[in-house]
Amino acid sequence: MTVREYKDGVGQWADDAMRFVVRCGGSRADCEDAVQEALAALWSHRDRVPRDKGKAYLLSASYRSLMQTIRHNKVVQQHSEDAQAMVQTYQEPDLMFDLREAIERSLQVLPPVQRAILQLRDVEGYSYGEIGETLDLSTDKVQVYLFRARVAMRKQLKLMGYDSNNR
Repeated sequence: MTVREYKDGVGQWADDAMRFVVRCGGSRADCEDAVQEALAALWSHRDRVPRDKGKAYLLSASYRSLMQTIRHNKVVQQHSEDAQAMVQTYQEPDLMFDLREAIERSLQVLPPVQRAILQLRDVEGYSYGEIGETLDLSTDKVQVYLFRARVAMRKQLKLMGYDSNNR
């Protein structure tokens, strides 16, 4: 697809994509973000996407982006509710806040690929196969990197005084 075809296609397809994702659900802002991400993806892949497949590409990319956002928001909401429940029942709320900060700091020490795998597996709930496909890694490498990330996290947290045996 040439630049001119891309511009013409965007003018014709962007509204269709927006209507499609709005009907699929999600907030208006999430739908707008999904279409924008899809347009950016189409631009990046314009040399590989034929003009006659552009609209289908845009619709499917918008849908995938919206569904990913909805899944993410659902996980964030669930974790927020879980955290609120823990804070309400936890005897020392300051310790809980400190632990969260310690976890954030220990995450920053990890290499980016390990941090991404840990996020995808433990927070987002993706399978090893999905993570491998997303990050272009074998399933075995995903498992090894995840194991190493968890070991490194445990080690960092232990150095910060958060031992799983006594807290």
